[in-house]
Amino acid sequence: MLTRKASVFSTDWSDAKLKVGHVVLFVAVVCISLIAISTWGVFNSLEYHLHDKETEMSNLSKTLSSNIEATLTQADTVLIGVKEQLEADGSDAESLKKLEELLKTQQKRLPQIHGFFIYDEQGRWLLNSNGIIPAGANNSDRDYFIYHREHTEPGPYIGPSIRSRSTNEWVMTVSRRINHPDGSFAGVTIATIYLNYFLSLYDGVDMGANGLINLATLSGHIMVRKPFRDSDVGLNISTGEVFALLKPDVNSGTATIKSFIDGVERVIGFRRINGYPLVVIAAFDRNEILADWRSESLASLIISSVLLLILSFIGYRLIKLMSQQIQAQRELQASQKNYIEANKALGLMALEDGLTKIANRRQFDLFIEAEINRKKRKLDGTALIMIDIDFFKLYNDHYGHVRGDECLKTVAAIIKTHVNRAGDLAARYGGEEFAIVLTNTDYVGAFLLAEKIRLELEQNKIEHIKSPLGVVTISIGISTLAEEKADTPENVVDTADKALYIAKSNGRNRTIISN
Repeated sequence: MLTRKASVFSTDWSDAKLKVGHVVLFVAVVCISLIAISTWGVFNSLEYHLHDKETEMSNLSKTLSSNIEATLTQADTVLIGVKEQLEADGSDAESLKKLEELLKTQQKRLPQIHGFFIYDEQGRWLLNSNGIIPAGANNSDRDYFIYHREHTEPGPYIGPSIRSRSTNEWVMTVSRRINHPDGSFAGVTIATIYLNYFLSLYDGVDMGANGLINLATLSGHIMVRKPFRDSDVGLNISTGEVFALLKPDVNSGTATIKSFIDGVERVIGFRRINGYPLVVIAAFDRNEILADWRSESLASLIISSVLLLILSFIGYRLIKLMSQQIQAQRELQASQKNYIEANKALGLMALEDGLTKIANRRQFDLFIEAEINRKKRKLDGTALIMIDIDFFKLYNDHYGHVRGDECLKTVAAIIKTHVNRAGDLAARYGGEEFAIVLTNTDYVGAFLLAEKIRLELEQNKIEHIKSPLGVVTISIGISTLAEEKADTPENVVDTADKALYIAKSNGRNRTIISN
């Protein structure tokens, strides 16, 4: 009855645990899914913000590139007209007078123009659209003049940004070579463009607190940069990451790079300017992009966290309620388990030797009596092996009881190793004496097993200086139930004891079979 009730309670408790497990699994899956979706949303939002800003920088660089191209083209168109007229009519006073009036008119039409200039082959000023020619002024040392003097290419040349010698303002130069009728160098015509004009193009663009716009030559020298600093003009940034991306076959692109100048990581868009050896770079501080993303992500995470807390609380309450409903079954099962374990422990304590952890004398007596009764019903062999440790009292007296207990444990462990068949029994008979009951075993089988145990102990070489052999040994006596007179436990044990006595009388450390 008790077993049946225990089985019912165990089944109910298992079902209850299964249901609670399902609820826990469901709540966990929902919570993990919510966390995964929130995490995915946060990172997806980051990718969106960065991609959106890359697109914005790409469009901005494209727009600025078109504006700068138009500005340069307007100035270069005027220079082409000046070049053609000078090469056709020469640079006499009358021709220069006509050109001066024309250039002043063009300068008024083009607010980006700082001035138009013409220099002869020696670098002397022939014309200044601003009307002022400094005494002895000579520009033969300028980069654009040296370039045209040494190169015969008819195309425009974009020189580095410089300070004007007439007004001391920062300007960009667009120039063309003038030739004599024989093709030799006759001078330079040049248009200077305010750098402030380019900066004014950038004023309407929101680049954040730490964004920048760069106009640089393809050789990597800054023409103008926003925010503007005098020290940045002409700075070589060709070793920066953007110029590693600007390969000959690449006209535009986007990337996230660290600035060569201030070390700030930015999202950039870059584009070449058609027809001119220039590139415009628009860049937005990545941290500012992340600041917007962080604020959005924080709001999203707060909402997700609130939902997660609500869901977790509901799940916790549901699990707690189910746990309370099955608490009585749980306590009953725990009590029943403790009761069974206590019974098992008592049973083991009653039948097991506390020191050696093998069967004790009581279990041996019950077992041997059962074997005798079984022998009466079935004709097969059962052998009894009695084992006694030689000179154990002397060992105990010399080495102490602690070492004596260890010696008993070692002998028991060796016996237990060899007595491992189902139906056999190894027991501590008392003191330093052990007994082994072997079912379905005759004298020969018992003798062979006994010798294995004796020899293994001898080979362990446990020191025993009080023994003539110097090590711990055992003496063994064997009897069987095959004899007709062996019909009681006392007779079987007595027969084996006699064999054991003979073993001890004949020098110990040997096995004797009763006869």
